[in-house]
Amino acid sequence: MSQGLEVVEEFTFRNGTRSYTTANAVIDIGAQQTCITQAVVDELELDPCGTIDVSSPGYEPTARDVYRCLVAWTMYEEQGFKSTLDVICIPDAEEVLIGFDFLRAHELSVDIQNRGLVGTAPEGAVPLTGGGYALNIPRSYLLKLNGERANAAKPGSILRPHPAWRFTVPAIIKK
Repeated sequence: MSQGLEVVEEFTFRNGTRSYTTANAVIDIGAQQTCITQAVVDELELDPCGTIDVSSPGYEPTARDVYRCLVAWTMYEEQGFKSTLDVICIPDAEEVLIGFDFLRAHELSVDIQNRGLVGTAPEGAVPLTGGGYALNIPRSYLLKLNGERANAAKPGSILRPHPAWRFTVPAIIKK
């Protein structure tokens, strides 16, 4: 994807209850698996669980380590948007990429117009009325803006980014 068309969302990565880290991740619908950086591996103290040959157009396949960790869409983690996945570490990468594996597991798609992920709320979802995804906004104003979507997380409803969301491409977290 070209930088102007990137869709970036915040994701949380966990290694059991020991540790977690968050990162702004590029949604890459062309990637079959989620790819993390060496910084995420080091932060979570992950141990490899295998290797896989990874190839990109114009490059020879290269063996890369595979790690298992919990991957969660940060702002909707409590609504069930989390999965334990086998992820690939690209040691020299500067970006975390969320691949088709996570999108397929949660029936998510990319909303290009709003620059975010959209999907259907899972069974037993909790209504979304609070912060956690709007930046630097007073709670009273957020609740006012959230009026139309106070029930958006009922099962079968469509989850969409709030209009107050700031859709800038954030800098990738580097350690």
